[in-house]
Amino acid sequence: MATDKDTVVVFTSENRQEILDKAGTGHWVINPKNASRCRYVVCCRKADWKNRADGIAQRAAFLVGRIAGLTRIDASSNARGQARYLIGISDYAEVDRPEVWRRDVTNPVGYSALKALGIDPRRLAFKPAEPSSTARPLTIAEAKQALAATFGVTPEDVEIIIRG
Repeated sequence: MATDKDTVVVFTSENRQEILDKAGTGHWVINPKNASRCRYVVCCRKADWKNRADGIAQRAAFLVGRIAGLTRIDASSNARGQARYLIGISDYAEVDRPEVWRRDVTNPVGYSALKALGIDPRRLAFKPAEPSSTARPLTIAEAKQALAATFGVTPEDVEIIIRG
């Protein structure tokens, strides 16, 4: 059966860097048969305290990825026994398209067509999405700055105690 739904659309609190670090967006309860037919994943912002520093509006599309594959996440089934998946991406493009996620949708995963979302893939500047193999250690100053941004305080108001 032919379908014009070439895109998985997700409503996520993940930030762009989290998605790029794992070259995918994850822990979705999806139908792998339907999702494997899709070429793209569009990530829409679900506002959360951990991503508010990104400055992306609620329900806005902020990232389009070319789907590289699905990876079943072991021992992550939901209460109904449905498996969760990481939607892997090979390439990504940053977008800023407001109000892509509809207010009346309650499921955080949907299927659509890129064209129906008002996104033209020919106009996107795709870049390779390469997972982080080794994360660079944070300095105390960087950790304080990140925590301050997350909690809306100044870095001077953040205390870090290391015991060991």
